[in-house]
Amino acid sequence: MTEQNSTFAPDTPIPFAGDPLDYAEDKRDGETLQKLIGQTNARAVILHKGKIGIGDGGRPHRIHPSELIGHNLHNPGPVFLGLDGERPIFAASLANPEEFLPEENYVELRGLGGHLPPADLALVGRAKSLFDWHHTHRHCVSCGGQTVGKDGGAKQQCTGCNLESFPRINPVVIMLVTDGDRILLGRGPGWPEGFMSALAGFVSPGETPEEAAMREVEEESGIKTKNPKYMFSQPWPYPSQLMMGIRLEAINTDISIDPKELEEARWFTREDVAAVFEKRGEAFKRPPRSTIAHQIIRAWLGETAA
Repeated sequence: MTEQNSTFAPDTPIPFAGDPLDYAEDKRDGETLQKLIGQTNARAVILHKGKIGIGDGGRPHRIHPSELIGHNLHNPGPVFLGLDGERPIFAASLANPEEFLPEENYVELRGLGGHLPPADLALVGRAKSLFDWHHTHRHCVSCGGQTVGKDGGAKQQCTGCNLESFPRINPVVIMLVTDGDRILLGRGPGWPEGFMSALAGFVSPGETPEEAAMREVEEESGIKTKNPKYMFSQPWPYPSQLMMGIRLEAINTDISIDPKELEEARWFTREDVAAVFEKRGEAFKRPPRSTIAHQIIRAWLGETAA
């Protein structure tokens, strides 16, 4: 992949990135995990149906892992997220959330993106991704047998054939297509009227991210591109994707959208985009700040304004 150009750096920490934890891969045997759970400084964040338990002060509610004993937890039980310095951090998915907090205190992660400190957001994003994976991969892909969590939730093992499986990350490219002082933005089917964002798509087997970016742009908009350059990436826990920002230059500019992928696509000038991001224009509704689309557009604005 192309080396990152420093001029592409985002203006703020990328949401869901910057996880402060040491994943402690060498401390995941059963005996060591029991010692970590028993440490007086250990803490666990709690989830219910993918929602995050929020306590006083608007931050993720933390309890000692021993408080989970006797409660109904979804498999694989407490997951060891890692070490925050000397503090073990766990996460648990609750079947009966009201045993710890009122149900209204469990909040969708999408609604928290702009309100949590970066370290908290990265931590709960990791927890949500892991539990989503465990929930959707309860049977072995080889023999169909039931799987059980191992190594504190870092992997699964089949109870039939013993095959090990590991958390799946889906690679996605999100593309900033430029034509001189213009960028290409689109609106997906069912999106709110006026909401525009960078085009995006999944990387297929056998592709590099750069090749996927060029293919996806042409498929969705009819625009051929060149000179793909990697910008930066973002973990995206919906449910578990890695969003890779790729910048490309347009070869042609006549748009021909695939209606299955886009409802519309348009070119916007730097002035149009700057006005929207500075909240003095209404050419389109900008992507939320928690998204990599917002960040790659903002990085482009900063570069072209320099």
